[in-house]
Amino acid sequence: MGYTVGELAKKLGVSTRTVRFYEEKKLLQPCGRSEAGYRIYDGHSAERLQKIIMLRFLDYSLEQISEIMQREQQDLDVRKSLDEQEQLLLQKREHIERLLEAVRRTRNSSDDELWDHMRSVIDLTKNREYVIQQYINDANLNKRISIHDYSTSDEGWFEWMFKRLDLVPDMKVLEIGCGNGAFWRSVAKYLPEGLEIHLTDYSDGMLESAGKTAAEIQNTYPEKGIRFVLDKRDATKFSYPMDGFDRIMANHMLYHLDRESRLRLYPVIRELLTDQGRFSCSLIGRTHMRELHEFLREYYPEIKIPSASFDIWLENAPEELEKYFKVTMAEEQDNDLLVPEEELVYAYVSSYSAEASAVIGRDKELFMERVRSRMDMEGYMYIHKSVGMVVCEK
Repeated sequence: MGYTVGELAKKLGVSTRTVRFYEEKKLLQPCGRSEAGYRIYDGHSAERLQKIIMLRFLDYSLEQISEIMQREQQDLDVRKSLDEQEQLLLQKREHIERLLEAVRRTRNSSDDELWDHMRSVIDLTKNREYVIQQYINDANLNKRISIHDYSTSDEGWFEWMFKRLDLVPDMKVLEIGCGNGAFWRSVAKYLPEGLEIHLTDYSDGMLESAGKTAAEIQNTYPEKGIRFVLDKRDATKFSYPMDGFDRIMANHMLYHLDRESRLRLYPVIRELLTDQGRFSCSLIGRTHMRELHEFLREYYPEIKIPSASFDIWLENAPEELEKYFKVTMAEEQDNDLLVPEEELVYAYVSSYSAEASAVIGRDKELFMERVRSRMDMEGYMYIHKSVGMVVCEK
């Protein structure tokens, strides 16, 4: 049986622009064309699209989905994600059961005990919000950044950045603020042999995720002989027990430090580099996500945009850095976003803060309707990206 784009979209419960998007990303291909020239999809196409949708629901990136769909044993990674989903749901169920018990206990309490029991209910509710926020910031990090999968660039951000690092075999590399190690996972297949990579972060949760990423890379590419060292370090008062690094990286983290902390950090980085070493940092520009922020200022001015408090940008970073290094490159990637789904914009804005999530969550349908009003005739919301990299020598 053959399906048109519209019929396939209806069968799977998605929009036609979603089908077109996955075709543009070469994840889905028509099996032929009708006499009138329309693209036709078969049962295999429907099954493949269903798998893609399920993997997106499990927070896989487009690159990860492509790799999974190409592997024969694709069910292994999916089962792992299902295990993680199950654990999260079990934790939430346990919390809800505790909350229900507290509500029942409060309802049946005496007048003298009522307010003490009410306080326990409030404390449990606050804890639930904390659990949800942790899920957004850590375990659900892929969902938070998934909007960037819908890029107009032919080259992924991490690959673009990797090419400008100019890594060669046996180098020693230090990353300050490594997060969950997503960069290294994305470029693992390109890494030269014999690297010694030191990953530092202030967050225990992020370091735990980065450790899993490191183990995954070592297991997948044992022939590369890559060594990882993980260490908890605070970038605001950074120090490190060894030097001699060929490359030091600070990706999307300098703007989270105040100017005084940054100015203390630069001399430390300089001392940790070899004489021919390089320091690189990725930053956003002043116009990053401009259309989205204009949208929020119009409809949700009470939402605080994280970058509003930044004082270092791609545009002014070279001037600040040249007092400590020789700036050899400051380049912006040619890249924008064409976002086909309102849910992606909703998830992205929700990740700003608990307050942002609460504001747009009061009437989610209205938020989605307002996003749809910003979409073009093809069903995309255009959002300008301004992101790039500054490279310095000692």
